[in-house]
Amino acid sequence: MRILQIIPSISLVYGGPSQMVLGLSAALASRCIDVTIITTDSNGDIGQHPLDVSLNQPIKQNGYQIIY
Repeated sequence: MRILQIIPSISLVYGGPSQMVLGLSAALASRCIDVTIITTDSNGDIGQHPLDVSLNQPIKQNGYQIIY
């Protein structure tokens, strides 16, 4: 099974749903499910620098991948 999760940001600034998707992805991956998160590099309100991540490069983490 493959699952694609799409969320506007996973920055700690946004809290709740942004952080829940990381825990859910790790739990699904631990059950041998192929999980990918697609998100942006947004890091909060106007004036905040974007997250320091590579864009369009899958990042493997805890058994799943994130694409910014």
